[in-house]
Amino acid sequence: MKKQWSVTALGFLLAVFFIAAPARGDDVDKRIQTLEDELNRLKSEQAQVKAEQIEMRKDATAAAAALPNFSYTPGSGMLIEAADKSWSLRSSLEAHFRLLFESGHRKAGRETATVMGRRLRTEWYYCINDCFYEWVIRLDLDGFGTGNAKNSTNTGGSSILQRGIVDIKFSKLNPWLPNVQTGMDGPAQISVNRAGSSSTGSQLEYDLLSRNNGFNTGRWGNGFNFYWQDKDLSSLGIPGRIPLAAITWASIGEGDDGLQSFRTHYSEALYFSIEPFSKLDNKWIKGLNFEMGAWLCTVDTNNGGNISGNATQNPINGCGDLNIRDNGDGGRQSLYAAPTAGKGLTHFLMPGFAWTVGPYRLRAVGGFQRYKDGKEDGFDSPAPGRKWANVFLIGHDIYLWSPKGFLTGSSSQAGSILFGTHFERTDAACGIPGCASDGTFSRTRIILREWDLWYFLANRMSVGGALMWYDASNLPVIAQKNLGITNIPGGIPGKGGKWIDYSITFRYQF
Repeated sequence: MKKQWSVTALGFLLAVFFIAAPARGDDVDKRIQTLEDELNRLKSEQAQVKAEQIEMRKDATAAAAALPNFSYTPGSGMLIEAADKSWSLRSSLEAHFRLLFESGHRKAGRETATVMGRRLRTEWYYCINDCFYEWVIRLDLDGFGTGNAKNSTNTGGSSILQRGIVDIKFSKLNPWLPNVQTGMDGPAQISVNRAGSSSTGSQLEYDLLSRNNGFNTGRWGNGFNFYWQDKDLSSLGIPGRIPLAAITWASIGEGDDGLQSFRTHYSEALYFSIEPFSKLDNKWIKGLNFEMGAWLCTVDTNNGGNISGNATQNPINGCGDLNIRDNGDGGRQSLYAAPTAGKGLTHFLMPGFAWTVGPYRLRAVGGFQRYKDGKEDGFDSPAPGRKWANVFLIGHDIYLWSPKGFLTGSSSQAGSILFGTHFERTDAACGIPGCASDGTFSRTRIILREWDLWYFLANRMSVGGALMWYDASNLPVIAQKNLGITNIPGGIPGKGGKWIDYSITFRYQF
């Protein structure tokens, strides 16, 4: 009986299970379907979020691409440039400060333990159309009256403007077309190797002749400069390049800030340099550089008032006088002064050579200045006689040490030590006895030996000392006294002498 009830109960339970099973299965299917629907919804929302993120990333990328680019190159300064290169602005700075120790008397301006701002130059470059048009402005804020609009005694004025030009880059149309500079206070070149770089080389100044014969930096007041820069010669079968070739037609050494010179002729400056093996891997010849510079200048006289009927304007001749002074920043002394050259063409030729191998660089230049005799072609001269001057310079630069080891280093490597020395000899004559300076002599020989040692604190930032040893065969009596060569009242006519100047310089090129 109990067994019968057990079977009956089991049968009842089975019946209930089979009746309930379909209902339970339907519920599971619904839950599965619900979960699948929720998963699909989440996938759809995730895809939408991803699409929105991609769109936002595209917008951010486009916005970033439209922002100006900021970059910095040591020596060239900071550049702000539009993404499409439609415009750019670049700014840089060159600063040299010297602690001077000069031979001679303080009352003549010769300084001892005095700081002089030899260079403080800030410049801006404004470009449009990928720098096809470029405007250049540079201010020269040097101390001791060398560029601060007042001379050291506040008795005369000059200008703080050193560049004010527009530079049109025709080379962007064709690499062999010249670029053209015009405006006021533009540049001309006569030699790179006469000093090397004043910011990264060892020599402090240009040679005495080219610095004092009127050319100096080649700055012109108004005119035109046509130049080709860094031209690869591989297409011509020459494994080298042309660093610079230039033709300048301008008022060289005259007319600061675009002032008129009131004379007939512009000057011409021609310059060409070549590194014929710079593309080769041979270290012994790839660093060869050859250059040639020429300055052609006509000395004019003014034969009356200008066409406006105003007072007579005396012509400004950049090449009219030859006044060779020392490199002393304080109380620079006239070592040889020839009177105004006769009317006519003068020329200055300056060939140069450089050889760089590893840490060493050799430089050699010659300079040849010739004036026309004032009596030639029937022209009268206040000081007849043929005037001329020559210079010869040879210089050596070598990096002694850097963190990379001995005989390594560069101006961009902090910790580098640069040693340099150069020798130069200048000869000048004015043609007849007693025609120079104070009338006590007619010719001179000036020798300058310089030794320099520099330590680079950072990229293009250095501190160093320089010693200059002078030897002149003849000196004006006032220079003898001011330099401390003689204390005899009135000096000794025609006496020469030797003296030493040294300085400590901190320099930086941003």
